[in-house]
Amino acid sequence: MAQRREKGTGSIYEDPQRPGRWIGEIRIDGRRRRVSGTTKTDVRAKLRALTAKRDTGQRIGDRRLTVANAVDDFMQREIPNRRLSPRSLVIYEWTADLIRTELGAVRLEELTVDTVEAMLDRLTSRDGRPLGRSSLTKVRGTLRQVVAFAERRGKATRNVALAATITPTATTTRPRRALTPDEARRLLEALRAERNGLMFGLSLRLGLRPGEAAALHWTDVRDGVVNITRGLRRDGNRPVITDEVKTAGSRRTIELPADLTDWFAEHRRTQLAERLAAKRWDDDRLVFANPIGAVIEPHTSRDHLARLCRALDSPDAPFPVIRPNELRHSCASLLSDEGVPLELIADLLGHTSTDMLDRTYRHRLRPVVDVAARATWATGL
Repeated sequence: MAQRREKGTGSIYEDPQRPGRWIGEIRIDGRRRRVSGTTKTDVRAKLRALTAKRDTGQRIGDRRLTVANAVDDFMQREIPNRRLSPRSLVIYEWTADLIRTELGAVRLEELTVDTVEAMLDRLTSRDGRPLGRSSLTKVRGTLRQVVAFAERRGKATRNVALAATITPTATTTRPRRALTPDEARRLLEALRAERNGLMFGLSLRLGLRPGEAAALHWTDVRDGVVNITRGLRRDGNRPVITDEVKTAGSRRTIELPADLTDWFAEHRRTQLAERLAAKRWDDDRLVFANPIGAVIEPHTSRDHLARLCRALDSPDAPFPVIRPNELRHSCASLLSDEGVPLELIADLLGHTSTDMLDRTYRHRLRPVVDVAARATWATGL
């Protein structure tokens, strides 16, 4: 039985085909509009949104538009107008594909908070590779932008993705850590004896991203500087080097400390000997290569660094197992601890501002914060 409501505000009744769901109906401009939801409150809000648009002369959302249609519109019309880094574009394409798969057939006007949260829950518990909190946040963020884009164009009446919350049980990313000065020195000493150890040394000393270090060509290293103009990305199942860097500020020229210049010369001599002895060498341009002269797989680098960290660990001198990107974090933290201004560290790491650096890359290295004890402003009081 339809619930009697004030004239012009529509009616609400329980869906006879799906117990527990509610339907709202209202006639606007001679056409009957229908919305649905899991609660009367949700349906009532949708009806109010429709009448508000009617009363202000705005276009009512397109009932035929699906979430997949909205995603396609957003990716084809909005994304090309943004100056996105290659990495950001990959993330948008990845999240858009997930949304199409999970919600593509749902009509945009029938999308609810519960529907969005159910998608996030499925992605958390899916077989193979469940998504963690960070990835779910990216998926939800893209959906919010998609619906907002449709809303601005009069094709949606309410952005339900704004109210959706991340699955409470979603795993969180392991906090990144930074090496202390003593740990960093121990690691650098061990890296000198490692094949391709310089690749990790560049991340620790210069703050290079793992993909920037792995993508270096010998032509990028000359006259005491290293030019960062390339990056590593995946093409299907294999890593490839691209001239596209992560952000506009990622292209930079870094002066090499004297010890790194010597290390590069030593590494080149070692690699030339390897090439002469090898039966196969795929790319002689690469500064860092696997045993057949090809690009080093990121998972190979992670495993290599983890093995080295475990070898350094002992009961008398513990050593943490870190990931390649944490060497970059360590670089920023070590320089900050020495008093280097954040603006200069941001330039070194390829950031256009200090915001990301201050929030993410700078870690406290001192066990005791002694800045107040060292201050002299109160002397003589």
